[in-house]
Amino acid sequence: MVAVEDVFTELPMLDTARMWLRRITESDSDGLFEIFSDDEVTRYYAFDTFTHIDQARDLAVRSVAQYQQGEAMRWRLLLAGAAQIIGTCGYTCWNREHHFAILGYDLARPYWGRGLMSEAAGAVVRLGFEQMALNRIEATVLVDNAASIRVLSRAGFQREGRLAERIWHRDVFHDVYLCGLTRSRWQA
Repeated sequence: MVAVEDVFTELPMLDTARMWLRRITESDSDGLFEIFSDDEVTRYYAFDTFTHIDQARDLAVRSVAQYQQGEAMRWRLLLAGAAQIIGTCGYTCWNREHHFAILGYDLARPYWGRGLMSEAAGAVVRLGFEQMALNRIEATVLVDNAASIRVLSRAGFQREGRLAERIWHRDVFHDVYLCGLTRSRWQA
């Protein structure tokens, strides 16, 4: 078992049956741009589709900085044995005092429908409960994002509420579900 502090000394590498989860670096900008420049990938995301590589570079730099400051951690997703980034998964916020984190993820469209994100999310959730002393993991999902709702359900999350007009995206307010998973429910 890794100590909580060690998680922010060196981001653990996670392996699943079909994927490797590795630390995001600034050199991932091209791959991030390829993912986030797809309107369908960002359709349910809280930010607009990338139109310039600098946006991807900023995301990579921000991910590295948030990790170094102990605020968040995000892994790049690679098919086992491959070098191309196909998505990201991680904690967009970590509250040590209250022992909870917020899960976020995305996946390039060619890899949708294969169960890959459920696999990645499961590995990240396991690390959260086993190595980060989390008691609760949350996620918000737009109510019409059926694929993401399935990912959360497979990981054991339950819908705990609906937040009306919570996200402003593509010139419209959207409702989201607040989903949560507690350590006790995960262990059951």
